[in-house]
Amino acid sequence: MTDTAHLTVEGMTCGGCVKNLKAALEAVPGVETADVVLEGGKVSVQYDPTRVKPAAFRQTVEEAGFDVVADK
Repeated sequence: MTDTAHLTVEGMTCGGCVKNLKAALEAVPGVETADVVLEGGKVSVQYDPTRVKPAAFRQTVEEAGFDVVADK
């Protein structure tokens, strides 16, 4: 069973930012996939809720050097 978290992220300026953030999120145990879109800073994370909580995604984004401006 998977859930999906949606984040809006600021601070991404290029394809390299997208690639780095996607890799950082997908390295979190319990994350199945992360889709990161530069335009609008939209991030969707599919994850196993028995292994990881959405708060971990905010922390990962911030550790990667970006800001979460909205999540749901």
